[in-house]
Amino acid sequence: MPMPPSPSSGLTASLIPCCTCGAIIAPNPSNQCASCLATVDVGSVVRRGPGGGDLVVHQCRQCRRFDRAGDGRCYLDLEPESPEMMAVLLKLIPALSGKSNQHMKRSGVQALKILDSMFIWTEPHSMRMRVMLTIKADVNDVAIQQRIKVEFVVKWKQCPDCVKESRQRTWQAIVQLRQKRDDTRKGLLILELAIARNAEIRKDILSVQTKKNGFDFYFPSVEKARHFTQYLAKAAPVRTKTTKSLVSEDHTNNTANVKTTISCDMLPLCRDDLIVIEKKAKGVGKLSGGLALVLKVSSVVHLVSASPSRDSPMSSQCRDLHGETYFRGGEEKSYRIFLSSKRLVRFVVLDVELCQEDDREHSRHGHNEEESKQLYKGPTSGVSKYALADVEVARESDFGVNDETHRCVTHLGNLLHPGDTVLGYDLSSTVLTGEAEWSLENALSSSFVVPDVVIVRKTKVLELPRGDTDAKGNEGGRAGGKGKSKSSVSRKRERRMKKEEEKQRKLEEAASRMGLDTDKDVHLDLDDFDEGGGKDKAVVRERSKFEKEVDLDEDLAEDLDIVEQELAVGIENFTKQKTPPTP
Repeated sequence: MPMPPSPSSGLTASLIPCCTCGAIIAPNPSNQCASCLATVDVGSVVRRGPGGGDLVVHQCRQCRRFDRAGDGRCYLDLEPESPEMMAVLLKLIPALSGKSNQHMKRSGVQALKILDSMFIWTEPHSMRMRVMLTIKADVNDVAIQQRIKVEFVVKWKQCPDCVKESRQRTWQAIVQLRQKRDDTRKGLLILELAIARNAEIRKDILSVQTKKNGFDFYFPSVEKARHFTQYLAKAAPVRTKTTKSLVSEDHTNNTANVKTTISCDMLPLCRDDLIVIEKKAKGVGKLSGGLALVLKVSSVVHLVSASPSRDSPMSSQCRDLHGETYFRGGEEKSYRIFLSSKRLVRFVVLDVELCQEDDREHSRHGHNEEESKQLYKGPTSGVSKYALADVEVARESDFGVNDETHRCVTHLGNLLHPGDTVLGYDLSSTVLTGEAEWSLENALSSSFVVPDVVIVRKTKVLELPRGDTDAKGNEGGRAGGKGKSKSSVSRKRERRMKKEEEKQRKLEEAASRMGLDTDKDVHLDLDDFDEGGGKDKAVVRERSKFEKEVDLDEDLAEDLDIVEQELAVGIENFTKQKTPPTP
């Protein structure tokens, strides 16, 4: 219907009837009046949940946290009627996610935009949350604005952390860590400290049990167990073997419950061990057929000759032993522990003379200055850490008793100074059985010269590391005193049982230092211990004693830092693979 011309403009405007009610309106893309456009139910589109049901927000009954994205992976601690809670609720509305659906197309709604939002008070026990939204919608290319009341239903759903806490004894994978040697505690030293200092790796361990020569770690999934195994391979050479056992299966649904066992055999060589390398050993070059000292244990074992030649370079006296070489073809029989750190003796350095000509010239140059010899004080000191030197030492216990001294060649030339105290092995006074002596003579080559003293490392400790020798002697004396009416078989059985109990006690103490309680199979946090508690106080005392050992040994502290860095990188990569992207 044309309108009469306007006297001011001289233009003619056309009016059309509304396609729904027939009212005369100005033309618009929908050809509907404002009253008819207001009848478009935008609220039915906004209130529609996934699959056409109600809008649901999940909350954990135990920790009272809310599911962030509705997928059950991430739960957040949110305050009621907070902006963070509003953000989570709006993300749970499918119509506001930006993805078009068939219901919106049938309703003619093309786009939705939130202009304002506010909470509507509800009873706390109603398990409902209501919000008032001001929505701007494009309906048939016409923008309309409506206020919509949206209701969310709160339902209980346990979060992953509470699920793990409630199923402490439900595991899917077990890592059996073993190191078969007499002093197992020393072999697991770096592993214990790294686990105790890293809460992320302890969070994945459901429980731990002490076993003979090692531990059993239980994990909720195979992926986390394999990740822990990869970390063990960086801490020490290990041989892994994976086995699976079928617990139950469902032929109808084609599902099965499978338990995975990962056996990890750690190489039994530890730092400061003096080992015998057979003449037939492979992979160690000129070190075969002689005695070698274990410098460091990481992903490989670093060895140095116990009796290096004075004229040979330092690089020719060091070799790396890989785990594959050690475990392949029965090669482990070619590397035998001759003496462990329990047999270390304190020596005092009387004289140090470098073997290499360049080092001697540098030493004389330093002697003209204030220092007699420049020592290694880190990578930035400009001096290599190891250098061959001819050293004269004397046992600390011989001072004031006799004037006996010993000379030997050591790799610690740039670390020693006259007057320093070192730990070493006194081979001149070591008593061997006939069988051990015969085995040693057949293992060593004819050109190898057995030294009188093997210097292991420089020490800052004022007393010898306390081993189990005195304890065993005391136990043996007590057993002998009580065993007058017992047979020799009974006494041997009693000593064997006491030895096993002592080893088991040390393994349990090591598990406590790692932050894991072996009695109740629950996870502990070492930072939350109560100093006034009974057992907690003992754990704290053991931990402080354990930390002191690292503070007194610079090389051990350096190895621990490297292992912790590798562990942190591994955990970060593993978390990135498992964490879903933030919406």
